This record gives sequence, structure tokens and C-alpha cells, in this order.
Amino acid sequence: MRARRSFVEWFFNRQSFSRVLRRDHVVCLGDSHVGAFRDVRVPGVWFRVTVVGGATASGILNPQSKTHSFTTFAARLGRAPRWQQVLLQLGEVDCGFLIWHRAERRGLSVEEQLTRTLDSYATFIARIASMGFRRVMVLSVPLPTISDLPSEWGGKVANLRKEVTATKAERTKLTLRFNSELCERCDAVGVTFVDVTTGHFDPSTGLVDPRFLRDTNLNHHLADGPYTELLSTELGRLWSSPRSGSSSHAPASRTA
Repeated sequence: MRARRSFVEWFFNRQSFSRVLRRDHVVCLGDSHVGAFRDVRVPGVWFRVTVVGGATASGILNPQSKTHSFTTFAARLGRAPRWQQVLLQLGEVDCGFLIWHRAERRGLSVEEQLTRTLDSYATFIARIASMGFRRVMVLSVPLPTISDLPSEWGGKVANLRKEVTATKAERTKLTLRFNSELCERCDAVGVTFVDVTTGHFDPSTGLVDPRFLRDTNLNHHLADGPYTELLSTELGRLWSSPRSGSSSHAPASRTA
């Protein structure tokens, strides 16, 4: 298995291979949600995914974090030729849990924790942008799926989030605001912001569209099929007009 991965990565890093097949090679980095890119299909694009479960936007600059996400991502970026593109997705853990938890535990405002998280993430994004990759993209944070009764949910993630009293509606509003401000920060450093949140937001309820919910309460990720299809559609639009600007869409919170 290791030999096969090394062989595939060798091809992924050959620019001549990319040119012959007229295919863009994209390094995808993020928390467990970016794992969906293993099944995303966009004509003329090859995605290679590095997942660090539990990685956070607030802790991405900390080499000593529990997930070691900074070390893992830095190593992956160091191996990536600069003709490749980079796609990044972090923030779900922050918007759904950490910002609220830290605000309550430290006696700080949610506003202050939000700003600190965005500052950390934006610094990391700017560093990647300065590395000379062909294009850097940042994917919007997915909306929360865990209900106001986390006791009805199973699994490690749900157990942790029982400590947070914020409602699903409050967590959703924070996620939309996070995406809106993240879009502006990406614009400021010439990074492409890709909004996939509008596509799974239900304006009639102000929450995640039920079509994107799983049939089980043991998994807080968006439903594989609908989410993968949404990602493929939105990234397909981006690749069909690659010179359309630094942001592919405005985030949902600007229109909600």
C-alpha cells in the first residue's frame, strides 16, 4: 500500500504528466470534511487529499497542537511543486464548538474568539499564498448538523459538543459570519474563496438543508452523495472560468 501511494504521488508531482493530460493537480488540506474530495470529480482536475481529523483554524499555527496539523500540512506543502494548486478547508470545529467553548471557559466574548480564530487562519492562508503556488483556494466552512439535543447523538465529536450551550441556529449564524469574513480576508491576499455553504443552506429555516443530513446520528459530517455533488458542481464552475476573480461566490451570510 505504501509503495502504491509513493508511486501515485510520484506521478502527481510530474508536471510533464499534468501537461500531457491537460490536468490541474490540486493538493487538498484540511480537517475530516476535506476527505470528501476523494470522491469529487471535476473534469481536468486531480485532487490529492491530506486529512488531519480535528484540525482547527484557531490552532493551525501551533506546532504543538494535539493534532499536529501545522507540522503535517507544512510537510505536505514542502513536497508540493509550486506549479500545483492548493485547496484548504478548516473551521468547522471552531464554529461548531471551540469558539463557544473557549468563550465560556475563559470568560471572553464570542466576538473576541471569532476574531482570534480568523486572525490565526488568515495568517496561515497568507503564508501559503506567499509560497508561490499557481493558485490557492479556501473552501467555506460547512454548516452545523448536530441538533440542540446533542445527547441524541453518538460518537466522540457529539460527546465533546455537549459542553456547548449554543443552539444550532446560533452555531449556524456564526458559521455564516465566519465564512463572510473569511471571504474578505482571502480577497485581501489574492486567494480564491469557494463558497459551498450557500448550496447546503436552507433559507426557509436558517439551518442546513435536510437533504444534506445523514440518516444516522453517529456521524456529524454532511451526507456524502449530496455534498460531493455540490463540491463537484461548485469547483466545476470555478474551473470553467478560472480568471473570473479572486472569489468564486459571495458567502451565504451576505444574502441571508
